[in-house]
Amino acid sequence: MKITNLSKTAKKQGLKAGDEILEMGGYKFIDELDALYFENEKKFDVKIIRDGKEKIIHVSKKETEQLNLEFDYEMKPHICKNHCIFCFVDQLPKGLRDTLYIKDDDYRYSFMCGSYITFTNVSDEEVDRIIRLKLSPMYISVHAYDNEVRKFMLKNPHTEKLIDIMRKLGDNGIKMHTQIVTCPGINDGEVLKESIEKLSEIKGVETCAVVPVGLTMHRSELSQIKPVDEQNAKETIKLVESLHEKLGGFCWCSDEYYVKAGLDVPDSSYYGAFDQIENGVGLIADFKDNYEYSLKEAPQMNLNKSIGFITGTSFAPVFRTMTEKLEKKLNIKCSVYAVENDFFGRTVTVAGLVTATDMIKQIKEKHDAFVIPDNMLREFSDAFLDSKTVKELSDALGAPVIVTPHNGSEIPQSIIREFEE
Repeated sequence: MKITNLSKTAKKQGLKAGDEILEMGGYKFIDELDALYFENEKKFDVKIIRDGKEKIIHVSKKETEQLNLEFDYEMKPHICKNHCIFCFVDQLPKGLRDTLYIKDDDYRYSFMCGSYITFTNVSDEEVDRIIRLKLSPMYISVHAYDNEVRKFMLKNPHTEKLIDIMRKLGDNGIKMHTQIVTCPGINDGEVLKESIEKLSEIKGVETCAVVPVGLTMHRSELSQIKPVDEQNAKETIKLVESLHEKLGGFCWCSDEYYVKAGLDVPDSSYYGAFDQIENGVGLIADFKDNYEYSLKEAPQMNLNKSIGFITGTSFAPVFRTMTEKLEKKLNIKCSVYAVENDFFGRTVTVAGLVTATDMIKQIKEKHDAFVIPDNMLREFSDAFLDSKTVKELSDALGAPVIVTPHNGSEIPQSIIREFEE
């Protein structure tokens, strides 16, 4: 792996662009995580190849001095080796962009991006590397504490080592956040209760999110799984909330459970530091707080506009109850559209999986502008899951499409900017 760019500090230490790094701090150099770890070290050796010859660079710097090494290397994710009965990638329709079909299961991305992994493809050496580089926290898909249940769900015998790995990580100072994707009749009920209680006893495990299985209509050749219904949702919420109280705020149900049960989500104080918000735990409570704050901060306006808000079927009823204050604050008329997901199947209800195709098919009314959350789009782009763009959606709907943060902040401000510019 060769250096392509570096800081003045690195150059003063004797490193050059084009140097190929073999070792850092006495360990084999694997990827940029090694370089990131040593940014905070004051003294270490770097073994390189320069002009075909091995050379040792003795680095001696202040902790605050950064090498900022960049490499001619793209860190590609390790591919998942499981065959989970509930895998969402297996339920995708054909014809989407290639990257959506990649099943990653990579401890490096768990640390860097918060993606959940199963540890079925991690070697003992990689576990030791996690500990040595202090890659904490880790985000782990457990699904069941019981080995036999977990093996059935993941279809991978290597999952038997998971609990031992977690204990080793915890004993060595690595923090862990866990998730359980529940499939009715398989890992809910008593299995779920045991899983949460046992996980809470493992040193280093800080939280557990309970998430209902997501099922699309593209499952004709896959395992038969019951969807989470209203009764199951109510029973699971009752169980998890009782354990939440017993274990001092260790576990939560995702918001989708409350929507399926027809129950109000708890307020934001219930979710602590929102450690599991990317898993859909506390999203609605956080949205409400941010939305109320943004309304308070927005100026009183007289826009006299008609605005269409587009979201999934699960969140639409919640947001409809919140539009009255916005209408009064900006003098606008709000309409909320709950888009049925025909692309993946109508059992999929979240806003983040709504496609432009379904919006265009279902929304026929005219407005001065439409508002969508940014999690409908691919990160750092303006493309939806069906590859249509925001401009294409705007052209089809015949009005500007305003993209706002999905956490509820900036909604009035974004609308004001659209009509003030």
